[in-house]
Amino acid sequence: MQNLIYLFIRYGGFILFLFLEGVSFYFVVQYNQKQKEIYVSSANSWVGIVYDKYDRVARFWNLSSVNDSLAKENASLRAQIRNAQFEATIRRDTNSIKKDSFIQQYTFQEAVIINNSINQANNYLTINRGSNSGLKYGMGVISSNGIVGIIRSISPNFSLVMSILHNQTKISAAVSSNNYFGSLVWKGADPRYMNLDAIPKHATVHIGDTVQTSGYSNIFPKGLPIGLVEKVK
Repeated sequence: MQNLIYLFIRYGGFILFLFLEGVSFYFVVQYNQKQKEIYVSSANSWVGIVYDKYDRVARFWNLSSVNDSLAKENASLRAQIRNAQFEATIRRDTNSIKKDSFIQQYTFQEAVIINNSINQANNYLTINRGSNSGLKYGMGVISSNGIVGIIRSISPNFSLVMSILHNQTKISAAVSSNNYFGSLVWKGADPRYMNLDAIPKHATVHIGDTVQTSGYSNIFPKGLPIGLVEKVK
């Protein structure tokens, strides 16, 4: 105890200096938007590097499960290719549709999630792609199973993504059986369930109906799967 008191007496001034520096730094970042953006971008870059190194080691020891996942996704992509070829055949045989009628609205960039959380009140994840790969603030992130989140911070090689499991995330979603749409939000409880609000009272919604992206926002394409109706209020 005496040694601790002696240490504080000897280095108390320096410890107080560090504490006040920390407090000053907090207020500068918290109440100045430009400094806040610089801090978030820099922190995102360094944290992304750490997560990336850890993820490389973890993936090395989980190659078997990764290969299984890739095989399933490959099968899904092959099915989509067959469907795309079928649609292309129909379009070629339909004289009323011009060749330039379809414009590429979305492009896709592969990435790996190197850090993720689902048990917080506001969840984020980190992917190993950033501005060097053409990613921008506000872009949507999807997986083979559906939507993941929206990019909220960018560094050259990493992006911080606001998960759909975040109380500020609002997704324009529709019930596939009738195309009525509303705002999909997470209430911060069970990560398996979200709420689809603002559906008209006269709309008929059944248990088991598919909920998907509505296409009324530019973030996500129309028809991406989100989940199934579990309960109707």
